[in-house]
Amino acid sequence: MSPPSPTPFLAAAYVAALLGLAGLPVPAFAQAGAEIAERRSDLDELKKRIRDLQDEMAKAEADRSSAQKALAESERAVSRAARDLAKVEGERKAAEKQLALLEGEQRETAARIEARRGELAEWLRRHYVHGAADGVAPLLSARDPNQLARDAHYLEQLGQARLALIEGLRTDLAETRRRAEEIGGRRDRLAALEAEQRARRAQLQADQARRKTALAEVTRELQTTKQQVNALQHDEQRLGQVIETLARRAREAAAREAARRLAAQREAERREAAQREAQRREAERRAALAAQARAARAPEGAIAGGSMAQAEDEPAPAPARSERAERPQRPEPVIGEVRDAAGATPTGVRFGQLRGQLRFPVRGELVGRFGAPRAEGGTTWKGVFIRAGSGVEVRAVAGGEVVFSDWLRGYGNLIIVDHGSDYLSIYGNNDSLLKEVGDNVGGGDPIASVGTAGIGNESGLYFEIRHRGQPLDPLQWMRLN
Repeated sequence: MSPPSPTPFLAAAYVAALLGLAGLPVPAFAQAGAEIAERRSDLDELKKRIRDLQDEMAKAEADRSSAQKALAESERAVSRAARDLAKVEGERKAAEKQLALLEGEQRETAARIEARRGELAEWLRRHYVHGAADGVAPLLSARDPNQLARDAHYLEQLGQARLALIEGLRTDLAETRRRAEEIGGRRDRLAALEAEQRARRAQLQADQARRKTALAEVTRELQTTKQQVNALQHDEQRLGQVIETLARRAREAAAREAARRLAAQREAERREAAQREAQRREAERRAALAAQARAARAPEGAIAGGSMAQAEDEPAPAPARSERAERPQRPEPVIGEVRDAAGATPTGVRFGQLRGQLRFPVRGELVGRFGAPRAEGGTTWKGVFIRAGSGVEVRAVAGGEVVFSDWLRGYGNLIIVDHGSDYLSIYGNNDSLLKEVGDNVGGGDPIASVGTAGIGNESGLYFEIRHRGQPLDPLQWMRLN
């Protein structure tokens, strides 16, 4: 379970506050926090500029899409115009073929007209020279009735032929005029249609050229915007790295400051305990001297007869200092045995919800009861000591971020894991530390190895749980088995 990330300045003073030392002034951390806040403000402004440019890019993409659609439609229109023009050109070629045929027919008709004009001219010339009797007189001079009848039939046929010649000439002339008009009309219509198609195609090509230019301009602007966004994103990454470096340094400084204050507090507690011990010894020494003085002033008989009674009423003299030194130290009580060490914890669950479900960092005997006076005197148990073999693997009780990893007076090699929501787990008296400040760990991950500097120089691990700087009873959070 990964803890929520605090702000850089809060992370800088986080360990000190959670260890109950946040009341002391931290001007260095405040200065670091101000610098980080300023950098974060720059980063926020940079991110806003990136968002604005991305909005412009989205609009430019929409414009480019619209321009591309318009260009595609223009290209389709040009293609349609080209097809229409090709169709008109095909019609023109077909019409030209038809016109060629009409012109051939016109030439044949003109030849027939010319021939008929010649025949008609010859007939008119003979009619003019011989008059109207031409051809009739020989017919009337015939004596044979049969011959007369045949000549009359021939004369009738000749008249009809002449009439047919005249009618044919009239028809050919009318057909010539009609065909000439049709040829002219078709040519004019094809020329107009071809000119219209060419003008339309030219206009479409001009529109296409303008749209290509507009698309190229939009593309250039979009490319420029993309380059700006890329540059700003690189700046954002570099600024983020600077902020992360400042935050890490602030956390390390906070951890060192917290360690220094904790060491000072422990030293003060030790001096206070030593002072109380010295006062107790001085009181015992004075009581012993007073008892000796009273014994020296008592009468001899009283000493003989009443020494036992007096001994019952008066306190016994304190043993000499050497005798107290030889007296064995009162052993710390064993309150339980840990059989299973910490393992993986559920993901997505807050540390506070794991109360009573966690396991201790190592297996071994639990020594010292939370809140009880320590046998060595001077303070009470704020955690537990777990007797374990030197070098045994120490595991994180739950997921979190390492916020302290260094030697600390009174704790030896100490590592502290932040589990989020102001919860800390503290592991002291280690032989070696396997994680550094800023490392993320999961439940059951190895973070250290057991050392030998604990109670009576025994090998084991000192373990605490704190919330908002206040120590909690580990037995209320941990399962022994």
